[in-house]
Amino acid sequence: MREVVKGFKAVAQKQPSAEPRSTSNQPAAANADRLFGMQLQDLTAELTDALGLVPRRGVLVSAVEPGSPAAEIGIERGLVIYRVGRHDVNSVKSIESFLARVQNGMTVDFTVGIARSDGTRQLQTVPLTAR
Repeated sequence: MREVVKGFKAVAQKQPSAEPRSTSNQPAAANADRLFGMQLQDLTAELTDALGLVPRRGVLVSAVEPGSPAAEIGIERGLVIYRVGRHDVNSVKSIESFLARVQNGMTVDFTVGIARSDGTRQLQTVPLTAR
């Protein structure tokens, strides 16, 4: 995974930081952060266009906590989560429903990477164990 992530460094460095959000408005972000050390952000049409991504697919990783399960496996800011388990995701809210049932010690597969609108794809499925 770390080799794939290196190819996304330029994208990750160009992404704006996610704006702070109330945990009551973004419970999935809180679950992703609490369980795996990731902060998530919906991909707007503007972000999708600017990055040349496939429209209406995935959720942006806006921050990763050092030493977290996500950081340990190689997930970095700027990558996109496309699937959680067997489910395609396209919003933070959709990830919320999948992570709501996850408990400490459970392993969840995340498909992460970049899928460009020109058809190029660099995706990898990685198992993350909830803390």
